[in-house]
Amino acid sequence: MRLRNRFKLVSFSKWVYLQDTAMETWSVDQVCSWLVEKNLGELVHRFQEEEVSGAALLALNDRMVQQLVKKIGHQAVLMDLIKKYKQKSQELKSPGETAPVTQAERNVRHILARNKALQWNKSYVLPEFPYDVKCMLAEQKCPDHSMRIRIIEFLQADLTKYLEGSLYPTTQQYNDVVNALLQAHPFLDEDGCGFFLWKRALKDRFKYVRRPIEDDEQVMRNKCKFGHRRGQTRKSLADIRFDEIKTVQIKEEAVCLDSEVDEHINWFQQEYVKTEKDWREIDKRMSQTLEIRRKLIGGRTPLKDILKMFPFLQCPYQLFREFQLLTRTDICKKTRHILESYSENILASLSLVDNPIYIAFQEKMKQHTDEDMLKHMKMTATCLLLPDVFGEDSSLFVIVNDKVQVTTPVLEVKNPFNMDVCEFSLYLEKERLTKVDDCITALAALIASFHVFGIECPRRLSQTLNFLETLIFDVHSPYSPSMKEKEKEVGFQHPVT
Repeated sequence: MRLRNRFKLVSFSKWVYLQDTAMETWSVDQVCSWLVEKNLGELVHRFQEEEVSGAALLALNDRMVQQLVKKIGHQAVLMDLIKKYKQKSQELKSPGETAPVTQAERNVRHILARNKALQWNKSYVLPEFPYDVKCMLAEQKCPDHSMRIRIIEFLQADLTKYLEGSLYPTTQQYNDVVNALLQAHPFLDEDGCGFFLWKRALKDRFKYVRRPIEDDEQVMRNKCKFGHRRGQTRKSLADIRFDEIKTVQIKEEAVCLDSEVDEHINWFQQEYVKTEKDWREIDKRMSQTLEIRRKLIGGRTPLKDILKMFPFLQCPYQLFREFQLLTRTDICKKTRHILESYSENILASLSLVDNPIYIAFQEKMKQHTDEDMLKHMKMTATCLLLPDVFGEDSSLFVIVNDKVQVTTPVLEVKNPFNMDVCEFSLYLEKERLTKVDDCITALAALIASFHVFGIECPRRLSQTLNFLETLIFDVHSPYSPSMKEKEKEVGFQHPVT
């Protein structure tokens, strides 16, 4: 009881202090305390992550609040609280009003900093981008990775110039620059999350520029104060010397490695456009460069760049071969076995009765009597309907006669039950990666792409892929009760060991 009363007393004292200070001067922690007092404690982690201070809180507009807060109810409450505070502060102001001396002394640095930020914001305009960037912006094309880097570099250089050489912009200044960019070019605000993506990229660019600097007083002062990275202490001279020697050794190895890799990449690019390809040599070189690809994929190299260096990954055969090198598993053989063994049980699931694809499949079945044709149609229907059996989002698995909208691996199927004009394609990042012949190859390519390209499984597809991978790799996996029920429904049995 004493501890609870003490906690209430501490919380009350904090709240009294917040009431006595202007919101413009609040730190991030003070903003978080205010959120807790207003029953918005769920937002604390997000506000800490984005470093929302009191000044930044007052600068939030409707669009920024929508990006920062997921729940509509919380958005409405937050905007109402900010609006009421602004109205109250305007009512308290009068022409002859002056702040107490002690309060002015305590907050003078915050007030000066805020006035400087506001003055800077009024005079700030976007930099003059290079010609190719201006063309891209004029055409409203979504920028690729290299173009994003160029835009961020120019914003960082321009912001540094306005800060008279300082490499430590305030949160408000980051917000203002990104706001200016998105107001001038709204199409850069992709999926409503563009503000935080561009802001994070700009902050990372400043960190990258500051990292190698050793002769700037402000940078060195902050490095000494906070360490080179958050949570790290400064290294000893012996450790620094050891790292320098290690770096030289790595660079020397990289020179030899780069020349060898460049030779392979050039050969792949030339061979890929040939009509007659030397598949034996392709297999050999793909095996030799496997480790390089794994490092690039592990280092989050953009997929477009990887496919440009190793274009044969767009061929189903090489995709399957890469999967086999990584897992020692014949993905095509396993996928065929799954579709042949489980199609009857999967299609008998009660959850599919009202599904439009299932209804179309039943109608087509009545028009054919050939056993091979019926078997092929059943396997195709199983491939299309599997996520629905698990109650998951089928649009993350397969798109039927529609446009692909997701960036994760997904199948596109056109005219699935018309054997004469049926088409199967694998899409990745909304672009076609490869075209395949049938549902078996399509499903195998989909599963292989998640492993080969190191892509995390979408949460709304986890049970479907977990079910398939358990059968492919013949292993036991931790299943939720709902998944076990579904497995019984489709006739799944774990292998006996």
